[in-house]
Order: sequence, then C-alpha cells, then structure tokens
Amino acid sequence: MKFNITNFDNGFLGLLSSVTVFWGVVVAVFGILVKIVFAIAVYRDAVRLDRTRTLIIVGPVIWGIATLFGGVVTAAIYWAMHHSRLNSDIPITSTETTETEESV
Repeated sequence: MKFNITNFDNGFLGLLSSVTVFWGVVVAVFGILVKIVFAIAVYRDAVRLDRTRTLIIVGPVIWGIATLFGGVVTAAIYWAMHHSRLNSDIPITSTETTETEESV
C-alpha cells in the first residue's frame, strides 16, 4: 500500500482540510457580522450626536463606512473621540453629593 500525502481526497488529511475550511468560513462570517453590527451602532450613535454637537473630523455616514471596513478598532477610535474624556466638549462632573442634596 502506497501512501500519498498530497492526495487530500481520502483519509485523515482530507477530513482535516474539510474541517479547517469549515471553521475558516465560520470565523469569516462571524467577523463580517461583527463589523456590520459595529458599523450600524456607530452610525446610529453618530446621527444622534450630530443633532446635539459637531462630530469630530467627518459625519455619520463616513464614520459608519469606516467602521464597516475598520471593525472594532475604528469603533474604539470613534468612542474615544466622542465619548471619552479625551473630548474637551464632555464636561467633567462630580459624583459627590452637596449638602443641599443630602438634606432633601
């Protein structure tokens, strides 16, 4: 019996290649779905923010498209620019209560 390692149609190597391709497709589809969900979320948030204050650099459509291609990293950059303390438009509020709030 001659064993040919380049023949992927039969045996363990054929099964291994099929499983590898299957999980590669599953991971790719999951990655695409995550990018779509993040792009929609960033777009909706950008539209909401655009009503109250000016967005940094570009508008909601460009932020959505950028997140669609850039994924979670672009969504994190969007969040840092618009929702974190890096943005000077966001006031720093105190969580301490004042004396008038305690007496009520």
